[in-house]
Amino acid sequence: MKKMITLKEHIINYAKNKRYFNINDLRKYFDEIGVDFKNGTLKKYLYLLKKENFIYEAGRGWYSTIKPEFELNTKPVKELIALIKDEFPLLDFSCWSTEQIKGFFHHLPSQFVTFVYADKDFLQALKDFLADNDYNTYLNPRKSEVEKYVELKNQTVILRPFISSREPKNQCFAKIEKILVDLLMETKKVNLMDMGECQKIISNIILNYRINMAEMFDYAERRKIKEKMRAMCMNTKSTNVTFL
Repeated sequence: MKKMITLKEHIINYAKNKRYFNINDLRKYFDEIGVDFKNGTLKKYLYLLKKENFIYEAGRGWYSTIKPEFELNTKPVKELIALIKDEFPLLDFSCWSTEQIKGFFHHLPSQFVTFVYADKDFLQALKDFLADNDYNTYLNPRKSEVEKYVELKNQTVILRPFISSREPKNQCFAKIEKILVDLLMETKKVNLMDMGECQKIISNIILNYRINMAEMFDYAERRKIKEKMRAMCMNTKSTNVTFL
């Protein structure tokens, strides 16, 4: 007699070769193969598999088989953030640097670039302040301007208008989910690197370390590049990653 496969075993078979998956993907898969299930039972088994460390949380509705979470090095931006907070204690801003992800570059750049996102009404004051403190600072340069006069040298800071996200307003240290989306945007705007290098960085991070997929795609949607971000993630080689 053929052994009946339990719902839990179906989940294991579905997830075992995937880095990430969404619960909606799992529901769709069960519908396609004709497996009956109740949402309550499905969630119960997902909970049990998390308790057994077979899968892990990866954001709202997202799961991953990758155990280690991405740990972001904040040291490269600590000094700059402290400087800004001391001068503008009430300013909400977010900051990150390409130096924070230098371990994932294939071709290490000669100079790193720091990005600060803040209320557009404060950007000029911020630019003047940072320039007075010997930072090579540019105020929201467009691509045409970058090609003409932006020089990516030591202590280069690019200021951009703040983009809303689910991060707390006092989250000065940008999270990796935000950085990956911004990296894609800035690669186009500032010619940080070629697009192939950008894709390798993103894929190397998401395939080796667990991040919050829900946060990343929420922010990508606010930046109006969710589809591009999804396509870039889906095109990574040997990912076995499913995305909404």
